Amino acid sequence: MHAGWPAAWLRRLIPLVAASGLAVAALAAPAAAPAQFGVNRVNLAWLDAAGREKVLDQIAQSGIRSVRLSLTNPMDASIDAVRVAHQKGLAILLEVSLNNAALYPKGTKPRSGRGRIWDMYRLSDISPELYRATLRDALQRIDSLGVPLIAVEPGNEINWGAYNGDLEIRPEANTRTARSLRDVADPDGLARGAANYVQLLKVTRAELAKTRLSAGAKVVSAGLSDIPPEHADRRGIDSIDPVSFTALLREHGLDQAADGYGIHIYPGGDRTPAAREQHVEQALSICRSRPAEGKPCWITEWGFANTAKTCPTDDSRRERLVKATRERFADLMRDGRIAAAFYFDWDATTYGIWRCGGLSPAGRAAVTP
Repeated sequence: MHAGWPAAWLRRLIPLVAASGLAVAALAAPAAAPAQFGVNRVNLAWLDAAGREKVLDQIAQSGIRSVRLSLTNPMDASIDAVRVAHQKGLAILLEVSLNNAALYPKGTKPRSGRGRIWDMYRLSDISPELYRATLRDALQRIDSLGVPLIAVEPGNEINWGAYNGDLEIRPEANTRTARSLRDVADPDGLARGAANYVQLLKVTRAELAKTRLSAGAKVVSAGLSDIPPEHADRRGIDSIDPVSFTALLREHGLDQAADGYGIHIYPGGDRTPAAREQHVEQALSICRSRPAEGKPCWITEWGFANTAKTCPTDDSRRERLVKATRERFADLMRDGRIAAAFYFDWDATTYGIWRCGGLSPAGRAAVTP
């Protein structure tokens, strides 16, 4: 989730890398088939067992057929959420948080968030072998529970400083931030981080191949943020546009390591229809259906805010926005450029679609087949 919507960010004190999402289509082969339309639910590992059970039961009872969950600390709770989701008939896309000290050499310090956002480790410091050990343990535990995964997505929004310590948090907010790879303070460090990240994708594929039930799961690159420059400047956090950052990853072998490109889309409900369309088209310009040109996108976050807190929920305006955007996604799915779209979020204060004890109209529009 990106800088235009701080209320949603503040729910994530450490990066959960796209947190949790849901999709609707029933999957005959959950270890290999992509979900299509869905919705996120963040921070399940931070709830107690009863809380995880309640949320996942709400999701399953609402007709959702797959859920995107985070592998983050506490690990036991993350894996238990996977178990419960599977028990309730939900197929699972697993996002792997990279803000985990266990993935970095002992003594590695994260880059400071300067008190404006969480501290974050540098991808240029991450150890692919420590990542391998951590992921292997988690995947084997999940496999032993009898749970197949549909996909694994290492990392989240690694093209902006909140989730990639190789990008800067500027000393002050409300200042010009990096727009392109030419603007960053340490381009060599950013490039090393990109090379390390592609290695993580390769490790992910190799460890999935060692499982009994998830060998066919897709490897999806971290959903990239589509933060408009003015929002990045307001927060004082560097953000590289998805097109440029995808090109950097491709230079280091992204297309040989991933089955799909992760991307996040927040078109903005306060914009004109033409501006929203332009925003979506620009962000999704990286999505490709021909293997020689790139990979299809997995939209691991998308959505519109609704700040209303009254019951019953007034969701009519957001419902129209969701329907229009989903129709555009459906067109791109038919063209093979999008494989899946996971709505953000299940029950967050601003973006949530679980309102007043039920699925809101926008929620039904986002997740119904």
